[in-house]
Amino acid sequence: MKRSILLTILGLAIFSFACQSKKTENQEATLPLGVSKVLVKETFNAGGYTYINGNNDLWLAVGQRPIEVGKAYYYKGALEMKNFHSKELNRDFPVIYFLNTISDTPIENNMPMQASSMKKQKAKRIEVSIEKTKGITSISELFSKKDEFSGKQISVKGKVTKFNQNIMGKNWIHIQDGSDFEGNFDLTITCKDVASIGQIIEVSGTIALDKDFGAGYTYDVIMEEAKIQNTERK
Repeated sequence: MKRSILLTILGLAIFSFACQSKKTENQEATLPLGVSKVLVKETFNAGGYTYINGNNDLWLAVGQRPIEVGKAYYYKGALEMKNFHSKELNRDFPVIYFLNTISDTPIENNMPMQASSMKKQKAKRIEVSIEKTKGITSISELFSKKDEFSGKQISVKGKVTKFNQNIMGKNWIHIQDGSDFEGNFDLTITCKDVASIGQIIEVSGTIALDKDFGAGYTYDVIMEEAKIQNTERK
């Protein structure tokens, strides 16, 4: 009698475990649209980011936080970066995905996709007039002769219209100087320096053409690895 009861209890426990495992498998197989899973093989911190190497040699980066090797994590809204070079690691990644968020439990579709706020927005023209001085290239001249400036270091001067800090390990500055070439009046700059909206800055950096950072971040002309040389009051 006792043996029969024990066998019944054991059978129920096995059945319950099997049902739970099946439920978990079904959840994994039917992840919400846009949600991906990664099994962590390696992780390390550098430059304020946690780098994650997952299954199929997938590389991810997210704002520094504890991540456990051997554990599964879930994410969505990844920003793809091709041929990304990390100065902190002195390492090149053929493809790496930058994340706004990552979770050790499946992300529901009703949760907001934070990366949507990172979509590139169309620049709005402001009222500004910057006097051109020796050694300074105007935005209109830069865009009209972009092929001549490609790969060259130049200086520009303008008013800061937008500033985003620490995205993909860089600060992003937008400036305008009042000039325009065929609707191009706003220049995007990446650097390590900090600027404030409304500030007049003089910046030197290298011009790159046709840069595609993924997720809609494409630029016909962009100034990279820039340094702010001079600033003026608002």
